[in-house]
Amino acid sequence: MNNKKNAISSLALQLATIAQGLILPKLILGAFGSEVNGLVSSITQFLSFISLLEGGLGAVVLAELYGPIEKKNDDKIQGILGACQSFFSKLTLVFLVYTILVAFFYPRYIDTSLSKEAVSALVLILSMTTVAQYLFSITYRLLLQAEQKLYIVNYVSAVTILINTISAAVIIFVFPSIHVVKLCSGIIYMIQPMVYKAFVEKKFLKENIRKKKQHYILKNRWSGFAQNLAHFVNMNTDVALITLFMPLQYVSVYSVHLLVINALRGIVTSVGNSYQSALGKYIAMGDSAQLKQKFRKFEEGFWLTGMVLFFCCALLINPFIQIYTTGITDAEYYQPIFSFVIVLANMIYVIREPYRLLVLAGGKFKETNFGAFAEAIINLGMSLLLITKFGLIGVAIGTLVAIVFRLIYLVWYLRKDIIQLGYASFSPYIVTFIVVFAVNLFVYISWPLKLNGIIRFFVAGCIVFVAECGVCGLVYWINRRIFQATKG
Repeated sequence: MNNKKNAISSLALQLATIAQGLILPKLILGAFGSEVNGLVSSITQFLSFISLLEGGLGAVVLAELYGPIEKKNDDKIQGILGACQSFFSKLTLVFLVYTILVAFFYPRYIDTSLSKEAVSALVLILSMTTVAQYLFSITYRLLLQAEQKLYIVNYVSAVTILINTISAAVIIFVFPSIHVVKLCSGIIYMIQPMVYKAFVEKKFLKENIRKKKQHYILKNRWSGFAQNLAHFVNMNTDVALITLFMPLQYVSVYSVHLLVINALRGIVTSVGNSYQSALGKYIAMGDSAQLKQKFRKFEEGFWLTGMVLFFCCALLINPFIQIYTTGITDAEYYQPIFSFVIVLANMIYVIREPYRLLVLAGGKFKETNFGAFAEAIINLGMSLLLITKFGLIGVAIGTLVAIVFRLIYLVWYLRKDIIQLGYASFSPYIVTFIVVFAVNLFVYISWPLKLNGIIRFFVAGCIVFVAECGVCGLVYWINRRIFQATKG
């Protein structure tokens, strides 16, 4: 029952996130222009350094909690959470120092029409949201996720996002100041940790978790850090390099393209994240048969959903961008080659999520560090090599190649550990992907969609979605039948 609640709430959260992601950047672009929109995206990306300092501890804590929760070992649960809270209390101080450094140095190296003081103030204001969402509530969120009660986190987050979207829209119309908009957002996001803390301490914790911090040492701590370091590089390489090597307007172009891509990726991966605890439970129980059966359905759902949604996105993203940026003339948002490559990269990212989540649920951090580091090195190296000549397309290619490598690595690793997947079982997915990719690439090049207006876009979107479902479903069904006949 909780898995269903988690999945539904994850969808609700993503719908709220999508609404905010589409409405606010559009309002910011209209009120403040591409430069300010790019500046906000760039600063936010630099402040996400906090996820590196978090060191992958979240994934480590989740992996540690599954067993004690299954065995109802309250003392061990308290000890794990105490160690986690102790770490994040220290992390708060480190982040504050880092924020001050960014506020001092960032304005001196970025070419913008805003004053250095205004940029510094924006850095400090944007850090409020990061502190509120990330530092003060993460221990409680991790416990709720491990308890398979992620729906509580999702619904609180969704309500907060909706409140923030409405308030930001009103402020932009009444008092158009990017500083005031983001300051109010930071204050609103302070609601989340207070709600989580009140709920968890009332329902789950018998005593203050800070008292338990000295009694437990988290295993895989530094292996988790290595994984997260690699993940941080991958998630931040594109915007960081665009900020350093290209004008801020291109950060805005990149971020606007990622609006719809992140929305689709968030819908699929949030459902997967809500299912991660179930995988951890089966692993903790030692029920390999049930694990393999559930994972196969999980895997199939991600492949088919990822292909349908992202091939739709590939065909529709350019007309969406043109409609979304109507009236915005201070940057060239129509980038068809970049669009296709970055959509493809994120499709592969979604498709590989079941394998990555299975590794995390199994606590196999140290064993898979090579693949994580190699992905980061490939992404950073190729993007650096290609950005000066190919710009946005170069960073997209670097991201694509790195993500494909990690997918291959995870499939190889899971062949010999946790679930012992055979290579042959991937053939229906791979063949389906190749066929559907070829069809969509041909359509993308031969008949690029040009749509004027939301209604035409919506109608075209429905037609494309039905067509993609039919093509993907038919090709996969044929390949599945051939695979089963060959296997039999």
